[in-house]
Amino acid sequence: MLFYYLGFVIMVVFILQAVAFLTLLERHFLGGSQCRIGPNKVSMGGVLQALFDGVKLMKKEQIFILSSNSIFFFFVPCFGFIMMVLFWFSLPYFFFFWFLLFRDFFVMFVGFFRFSHYIIRDFKRSLYSFLGGVRAWSPSFSLEISFSFFLLFFIFINGSLSLNYNFNFLLLFILLPFFILVLMDLHRAPFDFSEGEGELVSGFNVEYTSVSFAILFLSEYGNLIFFSILIPVFFFNFNLFFTYFFISIIIFCRSAYPRYRFDKLMGICWYDFFPFGAYLLFFFIFGFF
Repeated sequence: MLFYYLGFVIMVVFILQAVAFLTLLERHFLGGSQCRIGPNKVSMGGVLQALFDGVKLMKKEQIFILSSNSIFFFFVPCFGFIMMVLFWFSLPYFFFFWFLLFRDFFVMFVGFFRFSHYIIRDFKRSLYSFLGGVRAWSPSFSLEISFSFFLLFFIFINGSLSLNYNFNFLLLFILLPFFILVLMDLHRAPFDFSEGEGELVSGFNVEYTSVSFAILFLSEYGNLIFFSILIPVFFFNFNLFFTYFFISIIIFCRSAYPRYRFDKLMGICWYDFFPFGAYLLFFFIFGFF
């Protein structure tokens, strides 16, 4: 039993380290795309930059909103962080210390993935966070329904609710729409409407500072790494090279494309991805059963 808990702690530490190095990689990539060097002052190549940024963030003052409950104020980022950690234990690793316990709960985790963004507007009782929550909640129906069709298709392909390695050339034709849906679900550029830096002053997380903001930050980037691993699990037999490839593509999309229009996002989900995913799922069900 001690081995299970030790493996859990080690896994969480590895996730936090991966997030730290991902932020460093992203800053180097964005600097290169803008003809800048990027972080290079703190240690060799800026390796310790993420660590010192985290320490600086922890030293900042934690602000509480008088109109909100402090327990609920911290509940939302902690809930998002816990769901991010549970995501990782649904992956099919080469060792099976927690995978056997969480492998059948992947669909449930996906259902609660963006729940923290939707309830944050009600717990904080703030105008800016309310508007940011509305922007995050409004396209959720079109996005999540389309994304669910693709997930159900992969579940039928695997024949199980748990994730399994898979590689099939016939599946590569749905790689691009699935990757775009992943970008939308992660709320990454060019679909970062929940953030809305220019319009809503960082959107739903405007009042979060210090530790609470760090927890939100860790959960978002942890989900980014997870979905970058999930795509190779579905398409490329869990090849880690493609994990790095998709992480790089997600980062470069941030520097290459402007923010998409809100109405066009909902339109492409309802008129393109929704019927495509529905046809794909229904043809598979009626064709093989």
